[in-house]
Amino acid sequence: MIEHDDLRIPEPELEPVPEQEVKQRLSSKALKRGVRIFVLLAVVAAVVVIGFTVTGETWEGLKRVRAHWLLVTIGLWVLMTLADGARLSVLSMAGEHRVGIIRAAEVILAGYFMAAVTPFQVGGLPLQLYSMNKWGISPGKASAMLLTRGILFYSMVFGAAPFVAAFLGVSSVLVRALTIYISIVLALGGTFFVLVLAFPQVVKRWELKLAAKENPGRVRRFLVRVLGEFEHFIIGIKLFFHGRNILYLLGAFVLTLVYGLAFFGMSASLLAGLGQLQPGAFWRVIGANNLLVSVLLYIPTPGASGVAEAGAFGLFLELGLCSRPMLGIFIVLWRMFSFLAGAIVGGLVAVKHIARD
Repeated sequence: MIEHDDLRIPEPELEPVPEQEVKQRLSSKALKRGVRIFVLLAVVAAVVVIGFTVTGETWEGLKRVRAHWLLVTIGLWVLMTLADGARLSVLSMAGEHRVGIIRAAEVILAGYFMAAVTPFQVGGLPLQLYSMNKWGISPGKASAMLLTRGILFYSMVFGAAPFVAAFLGVSSVLVRALTIYISIVLALGGTFFVLVLAFPQVVKRWELKLAAKENPGRVRRFLVRVLGEFEHFIIGIKLFFHGRNILYLLGAFVLTLVYGLAFFGMSASLLAGLGQLQPGAFWRVIGANNLLVSVLLYIPTPGASGVAEAGAFGLFLELGLCSRPMLGIFIVLWRMFSFLAGAIVGGLVAVKHIARD
């Protein structure tokens, strides 16, 4: 039980992730296969988008690259990473074990690596729980913190998506398709969220029934994980809405805004560096990136590789945000800063966490 302001809140019942299991996952054939698939898809996607876009104008454009904007992008990546670490650190203040910003950033980056090599980007949580449990944070509390961090960002992204679509113009075929997709996800997710809040005992029965079957398939295991994590999230949210903990939640929300502006701002700074940021197009670039991120969360390929590049190609080209000769270069750089850099650093962090123990 967790005590706050004379109130006793039941902590989510969640067993620590066994050390041997985490080490096995980091050295298993499945993980190695995930790394190979991720690298293969990333390389193939980069080659394809470059091959479809490079012309003589591309080489002329590269001669006019503004290097200082690359430095701005690097600065935004550092700001994004620190803001994300600070956000998890602030959320940890609601409990008895506070996590420093650097340690929190390491946990998040390790999650990026696992997301890069597992379908639907769901492989990060076990490693993150394992690391935080080593620091004395109970699995249930760590799960609530991590899930709250994710919900803060994606509630902002999905909440803005309908307004972004209207701003960009739903007459665009691709934008209209993305809008319909996001609307379906929002409707299903909202319905499920209400069910979890209103009928928690029913959802728990579903989870137990799905988990009871011997040798469950991937879909069944995925559903069990989703149902379980929703339960932990609801309990965690109740924790953050008690007493002064709401101030920590508000602080994390502010840091989420900083993180979001830095994350989405990298697209605009890269386009500016390539000489492609049109006057008055800053918010259109941010909006297009918002729609893209809304969709990529549910892509089954490791790290959304292949789909991310194809989606960026179609969206930025259709909205006229980047000329075709420079679009391939932009997409490769965008993927490098928005995901690949974090995954690479996260891989080193993950190995360090395991080797340290």
